[in-house]
Amino acid sequence: MATYSNENYNYAGYASGRPSYNPDFPKFIIEYHKRIPSNQTDTVVDVATGTGISARYLSGYFKRVIGTDISPKMLEVASQSNTSDSNVEYMVCPGEDMSEIPDHSVDVVASATGAHWFDSEKFANEARRILKPNGTLAIYGYSGFGSFIDYPECDVLMREYGIDVLGPYWDTGRQVLERLYSHYNVLLREMDFKDVFMGVYPKDVIPYIGTNYTLMEKPHVINFKITWRALHKYLDSWSSLSNYHVKHPNKRRLSDVYVEKMMAVANETDFEKEINFEWGQSVVLARV
Repeated sequence: MATYSNENYNYAGYASGRPSYNPDFPKFIIEYHKRIPSNQTDTVVDVATGTGISARYLSGYFKRVIGTDISPKMLEVASQSNTSDSNVEYMVCPGEDMSEIPDHSVDVVASATGAHWFDSEKFANEARRILKPNGTLAIYGYSGFGSFIDYPECDVLMREYGIDVLGPYWDTGRQVLERLYSHYNVLLREMDFKDVFMGVYPKDVIPYIGTNYTLMEKPHVINFKITWRALHKYLDSWSSLSNYHVKHPNKRRLSDVYVEKMMAVANETDFEKEINFEWGQSVVLARV
């Protein structure tokens, strides 16, 4: 993904601005993985690991974690964050070509809010190559826009910010995420992956996905509690915003403008107040 390889991108800001996944979510993956009794939890590859957020969660459940990314700068930040996760290592490579990883050597291939940037068929084939027989491919993430439960007027502003203004500045692949990886739900079935499962949450996302899905009873992937300040940091970390300001360097920071607008319509002034925010999310699981 081009923006995250750009030397002008704020990598430290990305690391501090991204929401956290549910710390227990790896259990959801492992429960699926262990439905084959012979399956092990020795090695997981976290593809498009970025600053290692997901890799660090996975480290408590696997003996070895390999985080891959195309951005050396992202991995540099990830390595600096690995204060206690001695079983995590990082590798610079694209998701479509992990040639340093031997054939059939990995138990689980995971990608957390990253698989939309790949050539999906090449990535699926590469996952098939490195996975052990009956190994698990886990693709999961959140759409980014979400819903303000108490302030529906802010939903309109969020989409104006992310689609109407920043839409042309997203790198190719964003539409796959907005469809919550339903593309992979179809593709993996066409490629004869086994036991394909797609779970989504909440029900409001159903119009944006295809068929063959399960509505999850709770937000398994992410239930991050966010304040107005944290929301601002998150919106400020978007790659599209970085691209926008490369083209418009003299304009006021757009994330500042839109958070001010949202707080105004919500009649809020306290940046530390927690927002009742719901993340649209999905997980696609499959076996080779």
